Amino acid sequence: MLARTGLSLRQQVYRNFEWIIVDGASRDNTVEVAHGFDGLISVLISEPDNGIYDAWNKALPHITGDWVLFLGAGDELHESDTLQQLASLLPMLPDSITLAYGKVMDVDASGNLLGVRDETWEGLDGRWVIGRPALPCHQGVLHRAILFQDDFRFDTRFRIAADSELLLRELIEGHGRGMALIVSRFLRGGISDTKNNRLQVIREVLRVNARVGILHRRPFYLFFKLGVYALKDVVRRLLPGQT
Repeated sequence: MLARTGLSLRQQVYRNFEWIIVDGASRDNTVEVAHGFDGLISVLISEPDNGIYDAWNKALPHITGDWVLFLGAGDELHESDTLQQLASLLPMLPDSITLAYGKVMDVDASGNLLGVRDETWEGLDGRWVIGRPALPCHQGVLHRAILFQDDFRFDTRFRIAADSELLLRELIEGHGRGMALIVSRFLRGGISDTKNNRLQVIREVLRVNARVGILHRRPFYLFFKLGVYALKDVVRRLLPGQT
């Protein structure tokens, strides 16, 4: 899957970027594939980690650029000029904007385009999904690197929703800005996209909501979603393939 990501980076007409790869000591050929893109890679770390956010934390000290985009293995930039478009748009943003987000195209393992995700931030009174206000997909979010200064680290006690806390804090404070472009292609099937993890997602979302001070918003909706996901989890365990 990493080859798909590497090929999309190799095709970029804008070359002033760094690619930091953190691999959790995979037993497949990930490291060998990565070495095939040695000219593109700034940092390659391959060692055991404690999940997605531990891997992201290992990457943070190596960031030297102004903006950061987190991609998973298999995710791709949408077009060959995506970084060029971003390089033109991002410098125009005021310093108060710490998150700039675009749309994301869902794709399957065969590369078929499944549709565009346009998770525009609508505020706390806007649309809610999976127990929280709708947030842009991380594959479409550019983070100003200053967010990761002062020893910032994602909370690794979360397996799925640690980045939601950062996004919510910044967006609630008005530090986000949408962009009218598709940033990336998201390979379906990630940890937060899997039915088996629905209950874990809502549990973590409720904890994040409490930490950012919005647990009191829509309480009946929140606990209804928790109940629904708990019921579906029970059904999934008793009747595999039925949810």
